[in-house]
Amino acid sequence: MAVKKYKIKPLAHALHLEDAPANSSALAAQWPTVNVRVSSNRVERRWDHKIFRTLADGDVVQGIPVYNKYDNTNYALILTETDIAKVATGSGETYSYLTDTYTTGHITSITDDAVVGSGDGWSASGLNPGDKFILEDDLTPKAEPDSTWATIETVADHAIVLEANYDTYGGTEGDFSGTPKHYRARKVYKVPSGERWQYATVAGKFCFTNGDVYGQYWAGLEPEGSAPPADNFAKDLNTSYVYQARYCVAYANRLWTADMYDVGLGTRNPWILRGSKINDPTNYTDSTAADYYFYDMPDPITGLGVVGDQLIVYRKTMYHFGRRTSTSTDPLYFPGYQTGVGLHAPYSLVHYLGTNAWLGVDNFYTMNGTTAVAIGGPIRKKFFSIIDDDDLEKVFGINNYRYSEILWVAQTTEGQKCFSWNYAENSWSVYEFDGNLSGLGGFGL
Repeated sequence: MAVKKYKIKPLAHALHLEDAPANSSALAAQWPTVNVRVSSNRVERRWDHKIFRTLADGDVVQGIPVYNKYDNTNYALILTETDIAKVATGSGETYSYLTDTYTTGHITSITDDAVVGSGDGWSASGLNPGDKFILEDDLTPKAEPDSTWATIETVADHAIVLEANYDTYGGTEGDFSGTPKHYRARKVYKVPSGERWQYATVAGKFCFTNGDVYGQYWAGLEPEGSAPPADNFAKDLNTSYVYQARYCVAYANRLWTADMYDVGLGTRNPWILRGSKINDPTNYTDSTAADYYFYDMPDPITGLGVVGDQLIVYRKTMYHFGRRTSTSTDPLYFPGYQTGVGLHAPYSLVHYLGTNAWLGVDNFYTMNGTTAVAIGGPIRKKFFSIIDDDDLEKVFGINNYRYSEILWVAQTTEGQKCFSWNYAENSWSVYEFDGNLSGLGGFGL
């Protein structure tokens, strides 16, 4: 009887997705790592997600950042396409909205969909159709989502019209002129299509921006275990100098933002880098605040990173590395740049172990000093064969430091897939979740 012999390939080769040698098994070009990962040369089942919090209808989570204060207080935050919220962990609690909220004045009456108030005029408050309204008496703090939040249809000086009668949301209607009631009007955010929140912590303030809003911050003023006070919400960083900023990073005790509205030009400027005052991310008129312009090439800025003691300004096909000066009024200088490799997918940029990893136009890269090093070899060919240009720019990533891996999520022609690079072992795996992911974050809580 004839005996057939089969050569068992080493595990590392079985996971290799580049072009296979002509005499190798066809399996070398398939997807053996979907739903598993490699750890210490062993195949392990990939963990999946479980339900932790259910948000209000229409809330799409983009990120779950962890905000660490100087006193070692930690907050798990939720950034959706419309709001920021803080996760609450007490018995029966869910989360509380921290979105910029207007509370000035009082409510004197609510009749059907008509809300009448006193105090400062709503038309000048920044409220807009689509924002949310609720009486303080109808709100259960730290137990969102609360269906009583009503949607605003129109805004006038001292009157708001809701999209439906307030009692259909479960709220209380009536004449409150004898005892005016407190309220909250939540100014929901808007994330432009294809874009995502960016965030950084500077001088104890959690700062976040998304290419549409005035840059926002939350200072974590709420004592743990207490209900949020009336002013404990996100606020504008600066309404003149941090408007529509797409990218931000903390460096040299400042908030640095890029690709934003330029007051001098009166329009968006994708070649501007702006730094705040030292230790104050809300101040951009101080002598220690600074602007730098990158007009040397047509490539716009696509992201900001920190590698060691350097600030990296990424562009589509190049990057600049900046260092601190000894002059507070001119805090950076840029001794050099590299061309040929850039940041093609802005939200793929991930910080890990004091350096960066990201997706360029033709490979995945990590930064070694000031040199971009390609790391995507084992999955590169397959990755670029199943993703088109539009989806390439939308790839987003995060550092899952508990497992020494960077996760990149991509929408491909074969459905959404997560590409994992284990930087401790320089190995790749590819897998899928049960449902599509809109954001990642919060690892290590």
